Amino acid sequence: MQEISDLQRSEIHLWFADLNSLDRSAMSNEVAHWLHGEEKNRYNRYQSQSQREHFLFGRVLLKTILSKYVGCAPVDLKFDIDTRGKPFLSSNNTLPLTFNLSHTDNRIVFAVSKNQDLGVDLEILKEERAILKIAERYFSPAETRELRNLPKALQVKRFYELWTLKESVLKACGYGLSRGLSKIEFSFPTSDKLVMHSAPGNGNLTHWQSWQIEEYKNCMLAVSVKSLDIKIDNIKSFDFISFDETGVKETSIVRSS
Repeated sequence: MQEISDLQRSEIHLWFADLNSLDRSAMSNEVAHWLHGEEKNRYNRYQSQSQREHFLFGRVLLKTILSKYVGCAPVDLKFDIDTRGKPFLSSNNTLPLTFNLSHTDNRIVFAVSKNQDLGVDLEILKEERAILKIAERYFSPAETRELRNLPKALQVKRFYELWTLKESVLKACGYGLSRGLSKIEFSFPTSDKLVMHSAPGNGNLTHWQSWQIEEYKNCMLAVSVKSLDIKIDNIKSFDFISFDETGVKETSIVRSS
């Protein structure tokens, strides 16, 4: 197995975890141990216990994963927030890691890279959502038109293909949904190819790369990265099985730009 710390600038590492399979009892009793400063404030601002637990478990897993690259104890990792509201490792950590996470129900995925604007989005396919109304609000006219023209049986999958790609780009930029989901446009010219036609701001589209990755049944996963000087040529995936065990898994790329 390749050393996890050997993350190259031309790589993205994806980490997958199922919160139902992890022992979370110890974490729940150690908020003060794992969270620092603003993290504690954010934890306490959540209204429900489930929201607090998701935030806590997400931070514990993130710190445990990042510690494998940084080479220090997970509890010693601290984050600052940039002007876009994205967390980053504080200045006492010299390794230029960038990271992003997404969770749906009890499934969670973390993306890690070096010096890249990175975003990941994981969504469960939900048949009952009013996808055409949502598309009219958040998709481009061309995307909405294509979605309407598809057979009804294919509309839900295409909706989530577009949604996850667009949200992964917004997360890489550090923007919320209100900052231009409709300004990001994708198309799928072939079964294994995707094309970005527009992105937030006036950046060069050649700086962007995106992927759709097959992971969980009835889920859609997308990853996007913006880099000015290097192309990603490898995505490696890992299973977070327990706090003492991780494993390498195959990355099944469905489409890429």
